[in-house]
Amino acid sequence: MTEPSPSEFQELVKGFFEQIPFNQQIGLEMRSLDLEALTLSAGFQQRPELIGNVWTNILHGGVIATALDTVGGLTAMVAAYQRMGDLHWKEKADRLSKLGTVDMRVDYLKPGRGEHFLCEGSILRTGNKLVVARMELSNDREELIATGTATFLY
Repeated sequence: MTEPSPSEFQELVKGFFEQIPFNQQIGLEMRSLDLEALTLSAGFQQRPELIGNVWTNILHGGVIATALDTVGGLTAMVAAYQRMGDLHWKEKADRLSKLGTVDMRVDYLKPGRGEHFLCEGSILRTGNKLVVARMELSNDREELIATGTATFLY
């Protein structure tokens, strides 16, 4: 089997994203992936089981952190894959299967109010073993709810 083409790789990433059980649990869906700019976006709908404060109807902080971590991690995975260059794709896949968050900072800027949320991630730096990503979560009124910065080991 040969290395996947860019469009095949994009489909593989989307398929991987959709198979993560916790993404399914919170309803997180991949919206876009730009292999050139190394950006990814995913969204989800407000649902009763995602509420953290029942009196004000806002998202649970853990849901916000999960969305940021998931989008950052997947963006980091794509960046690491590209960084590994000429390695055989099976060796790349083996290294990426061990990708994990080693540090993450979340800044909660506004209460998580809204009907729909969009989380976007981009890469700040890709090294030989670490990737640093920046993530933002906005609501359907384009209000910035939270930002995050995370470091991923691969």
